[in-house]
Amino acid sequence: MRATLAKGIERVWLLPATLAVLCLALIGTVLLRTGVVHVGGAAAAAVTASGPIKTPENVDVEAELGVRFSHVAVVGGGGLVELTYTVLDPEKATTFQSDTTHPPTLYKSGDRANPVDQSALMKQGHNLRPGQTYFILYENTHGILKTGDTAEIHSKAGTLTDFPVE
Repeated sequence: MRATLAKGIERVWLLPATLAVLCLALIGTVLLRTGVVHVGGAAAAAVTASGPIKTPENVDVEAELGVRFSHVAVVGGGGLVELTYTVLDPEKATTFQSDTTHPPTLYKSGDRANPVDQSALMKQGHNLRPGQTYFILYENTHGILKTGDTAEIHSKAGTLTDFPVE
């Protein structure tokens, strides 16, 4: 009788503890997905011997497109390149994102003869929020870009050069 009572007391905390952990995980997920909390990725933490990696910025490109290009990374085992951008002006960014015939073109710095193949634009038609990050995927089938390279980003608004590739 005493052993059964002890087992019951030991298990009393199990359900409330599990529910508390699940609630915290749900709240954390909602905060991350809604953009209330932002966790910096590899680009935010990337540092060289001379200090943090500085990504090129172009005020004219940002003003025209309504976005700031923030990250170029080789992903998917080297077969994809992800170009991320942060929304500055939702109206202009919506126009930029909806222009599927003129997406930005990526090149390895100094090699404009071989663009990285554009693969997939992020889903169209949703409301863009200022400060939120979105992406464009490119096929890197010929291995044009590799981690450690620098890239050029050509858009209808202008060019960003020497963009670090992670």
